[in-house]
Amino acid sequence: MNSPLIPLSRDLKRRQILLIASLLTSFLAAHADERLFTYVEEAEVLPKGGLEFEQWLTHRRGKANGVFAAWDFREELEYGLTDRLTVAGYLNFKSTHSEGVTGQTDESGIEFEGVSTELKYQLLNPNTKPMGLLLYGEATYNGEEFELEEKLVLQKNFGEKWVAAFNVILEEEWAFTPTDTEEELALELTAGIAYKLTPHWALGLEGRNVRKFPDFDSEKSSAWFVGPAIHYGSSKWWATLTVLPQVAGRPDTRSGLNLDEHERIEVRLIAGINF
Repeated sequence: MNSPLIPLSRDLKRRQILLIASLLTSFLAAHADERLFTYVEEAEVLPKGGLEFEQWLTHRRGKANGVFAAWDFREELEYGLTDRLTVAGYLNFKSTHSEGVTGQTDESGIEFEGVSTELKYQLLNPNTKPMGLLLYGEATYNGEEFELEEKLVLQKNFGEKWVAAFNVILEEEWAFTPTDTEEELALELTAGIAYKLTPHWALGLEGRNVRKFPDFDSEKSSAWFVGPAIHYGSSKWWATLTVLPQVAGRPDTRSGLNLDEHERIEVRLIAGINF
């Protein structure tokens, strides 16, 4: 009499397991706002109520002569206001060691670089639409300089393994002095492609071109960077590392590179924790 109940009990347990697994997968997917790149922004946002802390570490080194090494630190806290809109705040710090570099004073120390606020609005979700589209805005102020940054972010997913992204970035900067205000415009184009090796690991390639226009006028410099990226992610935390050497620049200050306005190599690590 009890034997017919055994298949039903097993079938019910299977359904319960599948339901729990489905809910767990949805939970993890909703809370993992992972970045496969560090210079290229993706068209992803946190879900409503999602909270994430990110630690940024960028190392820049190498000028035409002398010794130059800089470390940029950013601490970010990001929150999902809606399923499309996120807001974030940053604390910015910089450590610089410069010795014998043409056009720069010798220095060695750490300084506070101000605070930043960020808004990201997702127009199209790359996971449900043929193309992802996101608008990004950021403002930074440190008492002596004010900077605005705007991004247009495109993302395309090719199946479950490949992810490609492209950004158009504008940066406007005003430096205030007792007698004058210095202005500069930067135009940056970034692109990246990544392949998900496993559910946790991904390998990618990033490229960026940075052009600077003092006084919002004619172009002063341009530099191209290309390098690999490696990413690891779990349900609660993730980290991405990118190594970007400069491969070309103008005006040429040494070996086909622009080492006055830019550095020979940049390395960036971003780690995030989801709450």
